[in-house]
Amino acid sequence: MDKIYSIIFLALLLSFLIFKEIGRKNKSNLIFRITASVLAIISLLFILYPINYDRKVSLSNSTIAILLTDGYPKDSLEKYKGASLFSTDLAITEKDNKVKYINDITYFLTSKPDYQTLHIFGYGLESDELKSLKTKNLIFHPAALKNGVSSISWTENIRSGEQLLVQGKYNNTTGPEVKLILQGLGTNLDSVIIRKETWNNFELKCTPKHLDKAVYSLTVIADKDTLSREKLPIIVKERESIRILILASAPDFENKFLKNWLAQQGYSLSVRTSISTAKYSTEFLNSKKNDLNRINTTLLTNFDILIGDRSELSRLSTLENQAIQNQINKGMGLIIKADASEPGNGFYKNAFPIRENKQVFPKTLKLNWEKHSALKAILQGSSSIEILGQAGTQSLVKNERGNILTSSKLFGKGKILLTVINDSYTWMLGNQEEDYSSFWSYILQKAARKKENPESLAVHSLPVINKDMGIEIQTESGNKSHFQIKGEKLAFKQHSLMSFQETGSFWPSEPGWQSFQFENTDSNWFYVFDEKAWTEVKASEKLKNTQNFIEQSAKNITTGNGAVQVYKDTIHPIWFYILFLLCCTYLWLEVKLY
Repeated sequence: MDKIYSIIFLALLLSFLIFKEIGRKNKSNLIFRITASVLAIISLLFILYPINYDRKVSLSNSTIAILLTDGYPKDSLEKYKGASLFSTDLAITEKDNKVKYINDITYFLTSKPDYQTLHIFGYGLESDELKSLKTKNLIFHPAALKNGVSSISWTENIRSGEQLLVQGKYNNTTGPEVKLILQGLGTNLDSVIIRKETWNNFELKCTPKHLDKAVYSLTVIADKDTLSREKLPIIVKERESIRILILASAPDFENKFLKNWLAQQGYSLSVRTSISTAKYSTEFLNSKKNDLNRINTTLLTNFDILIGDRSELSRLSTLENQAIQNQINKGMGLIIKADASEPGNGFYKNAFPIRENKQVFPKTLKLNWEKHSALKAILQGSSSIEILGQAGTQSLVKNERGNILTSSKLFGKGKILLTVINDSYTWMLGNQEEDYSSFWSYILQKAARKKENPESLAVHSLPVINKDMGIEIQTESGNKSHFQIKGEKLAFKQHSLMSFQETGSFWPSEPGWQSFQFENTDSNWFYVFDEKAWTEVKASEKLKNTQNFIEQSAKNITTGNGAVQVYKDTIHPIWFYILFLLCCTYLWLEVKLY
């Protein structure tokens, strides 16, 4: 659709230019001026939307070269005897003197234009190396992955009380049954069994009890043998200070357990509980005292989240509702605990349609939310309410039958959450404190007022020594960043379109924790791995990248004259920039000269 609008705009602009030229009193060079105007507009079109075309290359007439990468099987080269062998991996060339070492693949291909067909054996190449092969005929001979962890991800930066979640895939197609163990600070924290002759996803988790940096490990054991031990660096930071106001319609177990848990976790908490009409009891935990009798804008600016029973919120005056609405618009979160199927009478009453669920439920129910699931006891005689899904809302917690129990909706800069789970304290009574903590940490994190982070850093996953980390920085309002690693300032290139984004390069020379710092901020950390770390994960990524690159850049077809490979190429926009400038220059000079 954007392309259509651009073409219409350029067509109108061209019509205007031609109209102006025809209406010009000086008719000399009219044809040339109209031609220059047409070419200038066409140049603009192809600058915006570059020309793509198919480039066909005959495979039968090109010189063949063999590029060997890690993992290649030697017996696969038998039918390519006499072909030139190359590798970008020094270890491969040291083992076989017939293989020539390539230090820079781009320079090599430029200096050897005869090599048009390239057979790649093994796991393939890195993404930056593949870019230089775009003009070559590529034939990939992928190697089979060895047994081991082929993909991995974990939450590297977490807050105190949050879960460390490790997820991945283990390739065990030929070996015996293995056990994966998550270890931290000398303790086994979780484990999972991978059956033999399988390729299984796995998940391990724990809740760290420490603060600051730590290096956990993922150990793979078969019988009594340790097959591998890989590092999992994490940083546990103190929980952000979130200020919470609770408005309770009456004293009950739910608010009592929630209040105690929030205070124990270090949240700044103010509680107002109705004891009779217009009379309240108040408590202040980790917080200074405030006058909670009237809910107004001045009071609410001191809080990040307001938690209230629907019945209590319904008693608020119009002015109090307006104050809450204004603060949510500015970023405060509102968590409503629905204690009945009535919608209430606040400004939020139409945000979440609810109804009583008349299904017969078992004594325990499985609840699911982000990266967590938990069994929860159902109290006898308790009513069952569900939230109806609708456009503009996000389901946060569901039961095993798919009924929505907690939902969220954007409201200005803030969020409104509705939950019909009014007996979460049964987790605490059932000694399921981890489930209780996970549930409320998740709900609060979704609702809390977002604190703007003016600068952020991203690097390639699993950064390795002696390789570019590919640093990307996002700054506030496009301000130039002042960034340094280990006290060394780095130069960055600003994105041409997104002024808030900058990219740079850094080649770490040693493994372990590395410190980085933005101007006027405390030091932060990232971890650099040894070259031998996570070898199967890297091999799997190379396989995927190489296969995707070849699939996207070319397709093989067969003609009567033999094998032909078709590549998608693009005419570089620089040529149209030059043409545009030449046309504009001619139009300007013609006016001056004539």
